[in-house]
Amino acid sequence: LIWFSYGYLSYDFPNSLGEEVQLEEIVFSLEICSEIVYYRNAWPSDITFYINDIEILTYTSPGDFGGRRGVYTPAYWPASSTQFGLLKKISVNDSGSYLDDVYKGNTMLKNLNIEPNKPIKFTIRIKEDAKYRGGINIFGKKFGDFPQSIIMTLKTK
Repeated sequence: LIWFSYGYLSYDFPNSLGEEVQLEEIVFSLEICSEIVYYRNAWPSDITFYINDIEILTYTSPGDFGGRRGVYTPAYWPASSTQFGLLKKISVNDSGSYLDDVYKGNTMLKNLNIEPNKPIKFTIRIKEDAKYRGGINIFGKKFGDFPQSIIMTLKTK
């Protein structure tokens, strides 16, 4: 579990797709929520996602969730703190960008500068000028309700 009020984190994911492989879709899956001291179930936060420094979309998280223990949150973690998030899926294909399979914009694969055998950079940001600057919690596989870290999936044609 990692959290912050504003700023960003970037992850470089390996990309072993060669020149002969055509990418059809890139998908990132992660468990997230807003951030405030302890927790507040109604605490919106605008969370913006980038791939290779290209802005994809902004998701407004509804809150920083607690009030019950997360399924995978360890016993040593205080019950008064954030416990779980929501599983979100960010995807980009030839027709645009999507959040949980709902169209969000016209950023397409061709805009992402994905090159064969070069890492793919995934950035999660809380902008200083966001309408709802409520921070972020990013859950790993041993915290929250879903036993996973951030997952990148490359779907090929």
